[in-house]
Amino acid sequence: MMESICSPRGGVSFFNLLELHILKCLRKEFGLPMQRIRLALEEYNETEKSEHPLLDHRLETDGIHLFLHDGDEYMNLNRPKQRGFPQILSTYLRRIDRLADGRIDFYPFIVGRDIHEPRTIKISPGVAFGRPVLAGTGIATDVIAGRFRARDSISDLAEEYGVSASIVEDAIRWELPYLNAA
Repeated sequence: MMESICSPRGGVSFFNLLELHILKCLRKEFGLPMQRIRLALEEYNETEKSEHPLLDHRLETDGIHLFLHDGDEYMNLNRPKQRGFPQILSTYLRRIDRLADGRIDFYPFIVGRDIHEPRTIKISPGVAFGRPVLAGTGIATDVIAGRFRARDSISDLAEEYGVSASIVEDAIRWELPYLNAA
């Protein structure tokens, strides 16, 4: 399992990808300055000792501070020894599923940053060697996008793969930056 989640040649590992997802949320969605995030992570590491603190499902924010939600209490990581009650929960953390067997599935945002956005694309080290796939299938998004680029229609692709047209569109949206580069 460790080989599939670590980058073998100095690239970005699966855990790094997830941490970047959370860091983007903290910086872009909540506007937290990097200095505040660093200080909170230092405080976190004083007690928790995790290699990937941004992936802790107990981490939450109110848009001003980072908190560690432990039971009924919220420890303010930016103001040690203070408790707090954040009003906004991070929707980014809800896009990461921790399965009972220890695997992790990541469902990136495709269109917006809404908690109700469908989970149509999945990235998991144990599926298709970590390539993005249509959730619930092993169909890689780059395969669908490549066929679309080769002039297959969305409706034909949806019918062939047994998924809705909106899921095919999400795969194409996900791969769009790569389609334009080719």
